[in-house]
Amino acid sequence: MAVIYGRRPRQLIIVWGFSMLLILGIWWLETQAPALHELVLPFYWIIAAVAVYLTWRWLRARSTKDRRGADRRRADRRDENESPRNESPDSSS
Repeated sequence: MAVIYGRRPRQLIIVWGFSMLLILGIWWLETQAPALHELVLPFYWIIAAVAVYLTWRWLRARSTKDRRGADRRRADRRDENESPRNESPDSSS
């Protein structure tokens, strides 16, 4: 199985598999009722566009310039003894 930037493409496979199932279902409906041909044509384009958009998002979120690659929490901003849970409203005076 191919791995892109250390992530598994399970979501991508699900998107394209579900898209193919929808297209196959529409095609089956079209073969059973040829009068629906003109009605279902836009659905092929809509399904393809959604699949391409979700693929683009999946690839973009896993680029090498991922902003969330490093830990963004700053533990060094607080003293070790100081925490928001230990403060009470009375201790400000």
